[in-house]
Amino acid sequence: MKKLVPYIASPVKTAEKIVELAKVTPNDVLIDLGSGDGRIVVLTSKLSGCKGIGVEIDSALVAISRKKASEYGVSNRVEFIEGDFTEVDLSVATVIYLYIYYDVIRDYLVRKLEKEVKDGTRIVTLEIPIPNWMPIARRGFQDENGVVRTLYLYVKGVSDPSSWNNDELNEEWMEAFRKRLRGIAN
Repeated sequence: MKKLVPYIASPVKTAEKIVELAKVTPNDVLIDLGSGDGRIVVLTSKLSGCKGIGVEIDSALVAISRKKASEYGVSNRVEFIEGDFTEVDLSVATVIYLYIYYDVIRDYLVRKLEKEVKDGTRIVTLEIPIPNWMPIARRGFQDENGVVRTLYLYVKGVSDPSSWNNDELNEEWMEAFRKRLRGIAN
C-alpha cells in the first residue's frame, strides 16, 4: 500500500451539500476514497440514512472514523476499510466522493471509475474536476470558515467520454438522456 495524497479534511458543510447535490437517500451506498477522519461518510449517513464506506490507508484515521461513527450513532450503516483506495471494488457504490489531487484522479482513478462503476452512479468531487469527464452540475458553497468551495457532480453513463453521443442531436437521443437522468432528478 502506498500513500498517494496527504490528509486534508473536507469542510464539514461538504456532507450536507453532497446529500443535496447528489440527492442521496437511504437506498444509496456512498464510498469515500481517502476518507480521512470519516466525517463525510459519517455525516452523509447521519443526514440521509445512506450506507457509507470509507477507504483510508492511515490506521489512526480509520480508528478515529470508527469512533465518530459510534458517537453519531451510524455504526450500523457505515464501515471503514483500512487499505489502498485503488484496490477497493467500486461496483457496490451508487455515490462516490473524491477530494483527491487531479493527477491522482487522472493516473489512478479514471480508468477504475470507467471500468468498475455502474451506469447511473453519481460521483461528486470537491474542487478537482475529473479529467475529460463532463459534470452534469457544479455547485458553489461557503464552508464553515467562509471559504468558497466547488462541488462537481458526474453521472456514470452520462459524464464519461465513452457515453457521449456526438451525432446530431435528435429526439430519440434526448429521450434516452432524460431517462438516464431520472434516477437522480426525481
